[in-house]
Amino acid sequence: MRTEIKLPGIVNCPIKDIVYIEGKGNYSLVYLATKKEVYIAKTLKKFESHFRMHKFIRIHKSFLVNQENISSVNTSNFNQITTSLGNTLPVSRRKLAHVKQKLS
Repeated sequence: MRTEIKLPGIVNCPIKDIVYIEGKGNYSLVYLATKKEVYIAKTLKKFESHFRMHKFIRIHKSFLVNQENISSVNTSNFNQITTSLGNTLPVSRRKLAHVKQKLS
């Protein structure tokens, strides 16, 4: 299992440093623990298949989150997740059951 990924401008980025990835059509915005953002011409679906062996969870049509970088979850109805960067991300209704199962 790979522990690093090549990102534009970063030679070898440890996968554990990826906080979350936001999909924007055929492009993705990768948010790193160093508060750096990297724009990549790769779909979120490709990232999801690439990271299937790692602790990443698809919480929304537009978000793939590293479970190790989730700081808190709205436990009343699991509709929001807060990352280690302090960003609050929505959990879609369709992914709600999957998110509850993975994070409980």
